[in-house]
Amino acid sequence: MRKFGLLIILSLFSFGLRAQVPDKAKVIAGAERAFDKAAKAVAMPAPGCAVGVSLNGESVFEKAFGLAEMEHNIANTPQTIFESGSVAKQFTAAALVLLQQEGKLNIDDPVRKYIPELPDYGAPLTIRHILNHTAGLRDWGAVMSLTGAGRGDRVISQPLAVDVVLRQKYLDFKPGTEYSYSNSGYQLAAEIVERVSKQKFPAFVEERFFKPLGMKNSSTRDNYQRIVPGRAQAYSRSGGNAPWELNMPFMNVYGNGGMLTTVGDWLRWNAMLDSRSMGGSVVDELETRGLLNNGYKIGYALGLNVGTNRGMRTVSHGGSTAGYQTFLVRFPDQKVSVAVMCNGTSPSAGALATSIADEIFGPFPAAEQPKLVQLPEEKLKGFVGLWRDEVNHFPIRFTFENGTLRFDGTAVRFTAEDTMLLGNTRVKVTFDKDGRPVLGEIAEDNGSVTRLVPLPEWKPAADELKQLAGEWYSDEAQAKVTFSIEDGKGVIVNKPVVRLALQPLYKDHFLAGGYVVWFTRDRAGKIERMHVGTGRMRDMFFERAR
Repeated sequence: MRKFGLLIILSLFSFGLRAQVPDKAKVIAGAERAFDKAAKAVAMPAPGCAVGVSLNGESVFEKAFGLAEMEHNIANTPQTIFESGSVAKQFTAAALVLLQQEGKLNIDDPVRKYIPELPDYGAPLTIRHILNHTAGLRDWGAVMSLTGAGRGDRVISQPLAVDVVLRQKYLDFKPGTEYSYSNSGYQLAAEIVERVSKQKFPAFVEERFFKPLGMKNSSTRDNYQRIVPGRAQAYSRSGGNAPWELNMPFMNVYGNGGMLTTVGDWLRWNAMLDSRSMGGSVVDELETRGLLNNGYKIGYALGLNVGTNRGMRTVSHGGSTAGYQTFLVRFPDQKVSVAVMCNGTSPSAGALATSIADEIFGPFPAAEQPKLVQLPEEKLKGFVGLWRDEVNHFPIRFTFENGTLRFDGTAVRFTAEDTMLLGNTRVKVTFDKDGRPVLGEIAEDNGSVTRLVPLPEWKPAADELKQLAGEWYSDEAQAKVTFSIEDGKGVIVNKPVVRLALQPLYKDHFLAGGYVVWFTRDRAGKIERMHVGTGRMRDMFFERAR
């Protein structure tokens, strides 16, 4: 007991040290070490990143590496302007919070009060739902991709993106029952700001945030053709040795992203949140985590993720648009903020921000490893085959190679006979009376449970494929696709350029690129509908056109 009590005291003492505001020299030295390591790992010529770190609201470290413009060999600097990606969501949420403070709306109002043309989904869909991604709205980019010309394939305007959202007659789930990240809610949020304030969204955030906070390098990308002095071009490449190519967002869409800014301006924003200079109620509202209908509190608040890292409270968000990727994090108790903005698809902005924080606050004790058990070979072989996620229909494939059970190539570990680890994900397994696995359940961070069910692999006969052939149309997605048969295999064609080979999975299911395509039947067993799902769009159904 005496030893146990001592461990508690030491643990509390250690946490107390981490909760203290760190020394300025330690912050700068830690940021320098992480920055140097990241910069040296980049094989030039290449794009790079700008990094900013603040302490007590003061910027204490700003540096950059890599090229802002590869064609003319122009280097990134701390003053280089980058695209924010989804880090801009907190500004959209804050705009609505300000309007609430002025008595012009309530965050818990139904969205249809301000956008009456939004379909009635039979259950209240509130502003809070769209801000914390519990609305069930399919992501407009995922929906648009079904037309064969999605994000990155054509110029997209704000009205077009909003129209895609307003066409959705159905939701992926009842509002408030689940969490699923979707940009669609933030398109509606920006629309509400404009309708209530009687100002265009870019003008509102300029007047209410950028000017008062001295964010002189920040603006909204409402015209992708506008010349922005000092802006980094964005790049991507298909592999480690592939050449870098330009990858710029050519769209005039905002609310979900679309903010142009610098690491210094982001630190000014975080300094306001730390000092609460715009009002403590603004910060409190932004950091209020979403609450599901079942009472479960999720980690996403209003445009912000609220959580912990190594025992320290964090408020953060990441973003990516075309070749840009970013990360902004606050450690409110330590009064430290880290901003990272990159103009290439590597290195990772989030990983660099984490590395900087680890260098500032570390070293940390090694993470405790789970105790593992070894299952008999025959038991492991019982998992081999395809398993289906019951929510999104996506497959997981287990294989057995050289005495090791693997899922999608990664070794599976067991902490008990009925508990396995897929990476860091814990799966509770149910067996039938003969000892065969029949169900895997994952308790998600959002309070829901993902169910994985083993299903026999399907090898469709020619007649089965013929039943699926033809043209299929979705009014919600404004998309028409053709299911054709080529060399005895199914193919999805979306003219003029999309042609996806269909890989059979389980009965009536196919994998096609990043999509799962499946078919449902009527009571007589006749094919009734085609369904398409992907990461941020669980189910878009198509009716047979002919």
